[in-house]
Amino acid sequence: MINRRCVYFSCLLIFLVLFSCNNSVDSCGEIDRKYEKNGEYFFAMILEENDSNNSNVGGGRIYSDISVTKKVYDLNKPGDFYCVEE
Repeated sequence: MINRRCVYFSCLLIFLVLFSCNNSVDSCGEIDRKYEKNGEYFFAMILEENDSNNSNVGGGRIYSDISVTKKVYDLNKPGDFYCVEE
C-alpha cells in the first residue's frame, strides 16, 4: 500500500511544476530616457545598477529598451519606476 506521505509529496511536486512554469517574465526598472523611432515608442530602462565598490566584476548599469504604447509613453517620465510583463 502506498504511504500517504508519498502521495502528498507527489501531489505537491506536480502542483509546483505545473504552476511554476509560466512564460511571463517581469522586467522592472527606472526609466532613464524615452525615445520614439519609426512611429514606435520606447523606454530605455535601468534594470540593475551595481555599485562600483561592490566585489562584482564588470559592475555598472544594465539597460533594456522596452517598447510601449503611446498612452504609456505619455503617462511616464524619466526617473519613474516601470514594470512590464513580457
